[in-house]
Amino acid sequence: MKSKILGMGVLLISLCLSTPRIGQAADKYKDWLKDVDLIILKEERAQFKKLKDDKDMDLFISLFWAKRDPTPNMEKNEFKEEYYRRLDYIEEAFYYGLNQGVATDMGKVYLFLGQPARTFRNDPRLEVWIYPSLPWMNLPKSTFSMVFTAVSTEYVDVSAARTRTTVTGADIEGFTLNRTKTDAQVMEAYYAYPRQMVRNPDLTEIPEYTEAPASTLDPSLGGLLQQVQENPESALSIPFAQSTLFTKAENNSSYLSLVYSFQPQNMLGKKSMTFFGRLESESGTQDFKMDKEIHSEEQDQIVQLGFPVLPGEYDLYLGFYAKDTEVHSIKKTRIEVPSFWTEELSLSSLLASNQVQEVKTRPQSGEEFDVFFLGRYKLSPDVKHSYTKKDALNVFYHIYNIAADENHNCSLLIEFALEKAGNRYGLNPQKRQKSLGDQRDILEGTQIPLSALPELGDYTLIITVTDEIAQKSAIQTLAFTVHD
Repeated sequence: MKSKILGMGVLLISLCLSTPRIGQAADKYKDWLKDVDLIILKEERAQFKKLKDDKDMDLFISLFWAKRDPTPNMEKNEFKEEYYRRLDYIEEAFYYGLNQGVATDMGKVYLFLGQPARTFRNDPRLEVWIYPSLPWMNLPKSTFSMVFTAVSTEYVDVSAARTRTTVTGADIEGFTLNRTKTDAQVMEAYYAYPRQMVRNPDLTEIPEYTEAPASTLDPSLGGLLQQVQENPESALSIPFAQSTLFTKAENNSSYLSLVYSFQPQNMLGKKSMTFFGRLESESGTQDFKMDKEIHSEEQDQIVQLGFPVLPGEYDLYLGFYAKDTEVHSIKKTRIEVPSFWTEELSLSSLLASNQVQEVKTRPQSGEEFDVFFLGRYKLSPDVKHSYTKKDALNVFYHIYNIAADENHNCSLLIEFALEKAGNRYGLNPQKRQKSLGDQRDILEGTQIPLSALPELGDYTLIITVTDEIAQKSAIQTLAFTVHD
């Protein structure tokens, strides 16, 4: 086998310092089509081949990358940079026989999914790559596997030419993706990758980058954001509740889920709403926007949106408005996005609701990631966390970076406590000793009958998870109210 997973760190460093590949060849357009062969959509390829003028082709290429840019209003295109870094790497790392780089299955998988979290080979003819679950894939487990089968080849020199014939028992020259042993839902998401990466399909112009990045929002919304920056109370004409939730995403980022709750009767009968906001940090600005139809005026409306964000501190401007009216609301909060990509034990945000149902169908690849969809269960999004004593509080959370012994078993102690007005009430702890297999992350949950609480009022739930193998602990809390 010649796929060089070992030594990956040294090679990655040298590749990051190499000069860009694009535009170096004499015919840069043919080279570019070759570079993007695996991710360009069929309709994009047909459109590009119709172009004759260099200026039009250059514009097409710029728009191609901008449509895949996770932050199109900022000059740096993280997707393009990572794509070419991976492309350079696989050309050197993966080859068997006459196949090299993107012509190998390992190269294709690495190009789409990046470096696996770990690899192993229990069978000499099978190699397995383990990845953390990616939000856009909507997979029910926290990890997934790509399985490869060995290819055996023999070379014979005939008149100075090399002829390849497959023989049993020959030296292993490479691996091909085993589509039978790899989970069908994983394969479905893998095939959907090229279209999933088109994050800005409606983009028709290249954003103009300035020291203050151009906003993707309408000018009127940009004005509202400036208004709330100058006077935080001036842009809150409609009350709404909000919640920020953090779970693990991909490429060292965390997934930020934003949940709005508001009363639609305050919208003056408007059915179409625009939800928007901005994240600001020292490294730049990221705007977001989503249109949503309101279908009921009889109950509070819950709307959620989300996207991956690098860990760090941000000013978050979050708001919504009804089209064709002056009705709008914006809030500013300070948030800290945690990192779940260290070796430290950590917990996601606590996902809580008094309504949970078991579902038979799972989200399809391509659907928007829903933080409240947890394997077999679906929670009703909850922002206010206000319950009656007749309710049961269902709480779910992810535990990340769990240690395991030599048999891949973990040992966790999960402790629960409730605090109210300085008083602390301990609940029955839970013990988790189970096989992790290839995982380092698991999903846990508990149910608390609120009828057992001594009185009404404001409470804080405290969950402490102790990894007894690593001797580390992590804590997460949830504030909620119990009323009549």
